Formats: sequence, C-alpha cells, structure tokens
Amino acid sequence: MKPLQLGLSMIPVAIIVIGLIGWVVTLRGNIDSALASIEELQDSQYDDTEMVERVQELALQAEESMTLVMWMQEEYGPAIESIRDRELDTEMADKVSDVVTRQAVVENEMRQIMSDHEGFADVLRELGEAGLISERRQYGDYGNR
Repeated sequence: MKPLQLGLSMIPVAIIVIGLIGWVVTLRGNIDSALASIEELQDSQYDDTEMVERVQELALQAEESMTLVMWMQEEYGPAIESIRDRELDTEMADKVSDVVTRQAVVENEMRQIMSDHEGFADVLRELGEAGLISERRQYGDYGNR
C-alpha cells in the first residue's frame, strides 16, 4: 500500500477513536453528576426535622380533636337516644332529625380523625424505627374497639 492510501484509510479509524473518547468523557461526566445527585439526595433524607415537628403537631391536633368529638358524643348521645324513645310531634321530630344528622356528621368526623390518627401512628412508628424521634406512646389499634 502506498503511504497516501495508508494515511487515508487511517482517517476513519481516527474519527471513530476521537468519537469514542468523546463519548467516554461524556459518559464519565454523566456518572459523576448522577453520583453527586445521589449523595445530595441521601444527605437530604436525614434533614427532616421540620417534617417530624409537623407530624408531631398534627398528631397532637388529631388527639385533641378526637377527644372533643368523643366528649360531644358522650354529652349529646344519651339525650338523643332518650328523645328517640319518646313519642314526638312533627316539630320535635324535625329537631331530633337535625340533631341525629349532626351526630352522624360528628361520628363520621370522629371516624375520619381516628383514621388520620392511625395514619399518624404509622408515620410516628416508622420515624421511631428510623431513629428520628423517640415516641413512647402507643397509637392506633382502633379496629379492636
């Protein structure tokens, strides 16, 4: 082969080598960027103090709301039952119906609060298992009541 032909045949090989080197450098940059992102994400996982504080506030609010709903149910529940036992005129029946509707709403809200409270219990339990909080109270277990 003549030197010119040999030189011309090496040009495509040189282009492929240059392209391959460029691709490897780009790939390495992408991997470095991904590793940096992973480290940043791992670091941010352990800085959840605001979330823990908010969950604790919500758990306290849920407990207070549940206490209020239980009090309302204890306070007005027996009165509603005694009214049902008596024979009522239409005006009184309408009033009782309104009270019954309100009690149903309150009971529904109580169930929602208890459900939320059980969800908070799961979150607090997971945070406790992760070592982020030291919660000693037991929450949940509403299905047994």
